[in-house]
Amino acid sequence: MSGWVTKSLRALVTGLGLMLAACAPASTPDAGDASDTGPAASRGTLNFGIIATESSANQSANWGPFIEAMEEWTGYDIQPFYASDYAGMIQGMRYNSVQFAWFSNFSGLQAVRLADGEVFAKATYPDGSEGYNSVLIVPADSPIQTLDDILTCDGSIDFGMGDPNSTSGYLVPSAFIFAPRNIDPAECFNSVRNANHEANAVAVANGLIDVGTNNTTSLTVLHGSRPEIAERIRVIWTSPSIGTDPIIWRNDLDEEAKLRLQSFFMNYGRRGTPEEIAEARAVLGPLFFGLFLPASNSHLDPIVQLEIVRDLILARNNTDLTEEERASRVAALEARLAEVEAGNTELVSLSSATGQSGNGGEAELEPTRNWPLMGGLVFLAGLLLAGLLWAGAPRGPGPKLPLTERLANAFIAAGVIIILVWSFDPADMDRSYLLVENFGDMQEFLAGFFPDDISSAASRGTYWTELRAGIAEAVPQMIITVQIAIWGTFIAVIAAIPFGLLSARNVAPAWVVQPVRRLMDVFRSINELIIALIFIAAVGLGPLAGVMALAIHTTGVLAKLFSEAVEAIDHGPVEGVRATGALPLHEVIWGVIPQVAPLWTSFGLYRFESNARSATVLGLIGAGGIGQILFEAVRAFDYQRTAAIVIVIILAVSAIDMMSQLLRKRLL
Repeated sequence: MSGWVTKSLRALVTGLGLMLAACAPASTPDAGDASDTGPAASRGTLNFGIIATESSANQSANWGPFIEAMEEWTGYDIQPFYASDYAGMIQGMRYNSVQFAWFSNFSGLQAVRLADGEVFAKATYPDGSEGYNSVLIVPADSPIQTLDDILTCDGSIDFGMGDPNSTSGYLVPSAFIFAPRNIDPAECFNSVRNANHEANAVAVANGLIDVGTNNTTSLTVLHGSRPEIAERIRVIWTSPSIGTDPIIWRNDLDEEAKLRLQSFFMNYGRRGTPEEIAEARAVLGPLFFGLFLPASNSHLDPIVQLEIVRDLILARNNTDLTEEERASRVAALEARLAEVEAGNTELVSLSSATGQSGNGGEAELEPTRNWPLMGGLVFLAGLLLAGLLWAGAPRGPGPKLPLTERLANAFIAAGVIIILVWSFDPADMDRSYLLVENFGDMQEFLAGFFPDDISSAASRGTYWTELRAGIAEAVPQMIITVQIAIWGTFIAVIAAIPFGLLSARNVAPAWVVQPVRRLMDVFRSINELIIALIFIAAVGLGPLAGVMALAIHTTGVLAKLFSEAVEAIDHGPVEGVRATGALPLHEVIWGVIPQVAPLWTSFGLYRFESNARSATVLGLIGAGGIGQILFEAVRAFDYQRTAAIVIVIILAVSAIDMMSQLLRKRLL
C-alpha cells in the first residue's frame, strides 16, 4: 500500500475517533439550575438507590409512579438504581454514583459511616406506625415449632440469613438470638446462605432451606404480591419492634437538590387537592409506605446500641480471648455503650467532621445525543468503507482478490466500526473518563486492604494478626472449592467425549449433529448460578450442587471444543483404519481419538483452571467453598478478611496453573 493511502487511512481513523468523542453525551456545568424545565432547558439528574427486598420486576412496577411523582415535584430527572446487595449500594453512595437512597437501618448506619451519608427522612407504614419486626420463618408444614427447636445445633438445619448489612435479616437475629447464647450459625447449622427477604421466603416456602430470617413488612408485601408463597410460610419467632427505614442523601449533595427532595418527601401525600392526596397515597400503598417524617442521624442511635450489645455479648463469651483481652474488650465496649446511651453516637458525616463542604454530590445533567454528529459518523463510516475498498484494489504483480472478496472485507471492517458506535452509548463508554478522574477513589478503596497506618508497629501487628486469622479460615474453604472444581471438571470431561464426537460433522450424521449441538448450546448459555439453583432443589445447599452446576456448564463448553478438534483431524489415519474393514466405532477409537487426545487434554486442564475460579462464585448461593465466606466478608466491609481470602485464591489459582503446565508438558 502506498504512503498516501496509509496517511489517508490514518486520517480517516483519527477523524472517526474525534467523531466518537464528539458523540459522547454533553453536560452543562451549571447543575444547580434545575428549575428551568422548559423544552430548551437541561434537567438535572439524581440517582436514587433502592434496596431490592423483592424481585426487580416488582420493584420497577411499584416504584415507577413514585419516581414519576418525585420528578414532577422536584424538577429533576430521577434515575432509580435497584440493588439486592446492600454493600454495592453503600459503595455507590460512597463514590457518588448514587446521591440519595432508601436503606434499612443497619445498612443506613454503614452508609453514614462509610459513604458520607446523612439521614433526612424516614418512612412510616400505611397505618401510621413507625416500627416493624424481624421474624424467623419455616415451611407451613415444618415440624419446627419454636425457637428452641432450631437451637439444638445438631447440624441438620439449612438456615437462610439475610444480607450482612440487613437490620432485620442479620443484625437483630444476631443480637437477640445467637449472640446471647454464644452460637455461631456457621457451626450450629448444616449450611448458612445469605439472601434478600423475598429470596429467603421463596426458599423456605419451597423447602430449599429449613429456617430463614425475614421481617413483618416484607411478609405483608409478599401476601399481596405472591400469596401462594406467603401461604406456605409460618412464623416461629418475632423480635421487639425496630424503627422504620431511613432515607439518606450524601452530605455534600447540592443544597438546591436537598431543599427540593426535602419538600417532596415531607409534603407528598399531605398537600394538594383531596384527589391529589388520594392519588399519592394510592401510589405509596404498593410500597407499603405511609407518609414520610423528618429524621436525622439520631434515628440510627438504637441500631448503634444494638450493635454494641451484640459485640459485648460475643466478647464476654469468646473463649479464644485471654482473661486480660476479654476484660479490656468488654470494658471498651461498656464505655462505648455508656456514651451512646448518653447521646454520643459519633454519627457525624465525614464532611461535617472535617468542616469541608463541596459540590461533589451536585446533580448531574441528563446526557443529550447530538444526532447531526451521529449522522456525520455514519457518513465517515461510509468514507472508511470506500477507502478500504479502494486500498484493497489490486496493483502491480501478485495475487489479486476478486471484487466480491474486497467488498466483503470492506463491509466487515465498516460493520465492526458501526457496531462499536452503536454500542458506545449503551455501554456507558462516554463515562470512561471517570476511570482517570476518579482514580483517587479507587486508590482509597484499595487502601482499605492494607494497614491503617503502615508506619505504626501496633497497626501492622493488628493487621497481620487479622490477616493470619483470615488465611486460616480461608484455606480449608479453598480446598473444598478446588475439590468442587476437580469433580465438576472430571464429570464434564467424561460427558463431553461422547457429546463432542456426536457434534462433529465428520463423525456423526447431520440429523444427530444438529440436536446435540443445540443441547450443548443450552448447557453453555445457562449460567452456573442458575444451574446450581436447579440442583439445590434436589440435593439441597452444599458442594454437590456446585459440582453438578460446573459439570453441566463445562460439558457444553468442552463438547464444542472437542468437536472442533475432531473436525480438524487428518482423515488419512481414519481411512487407513476403514480400509482394514473396521467398524465405525473402531475408526473413532484408532483413527480419531489418538489425533485429538493431546488437544482434549489441554482443553480439560484449561477448564479445570477456569472452574477453580468459577467455583468461588457459586458460594454466593450457598453452594459451598471459599466463595461463601468471600461474599460475607465483602458485604460486611471486612477488608482485612477479604484481603486474606483473595490472597488464598490467588495462591491456589497460581498453584493450579503451574501444576496444569507440568501435566501438559508430561502428557502432550
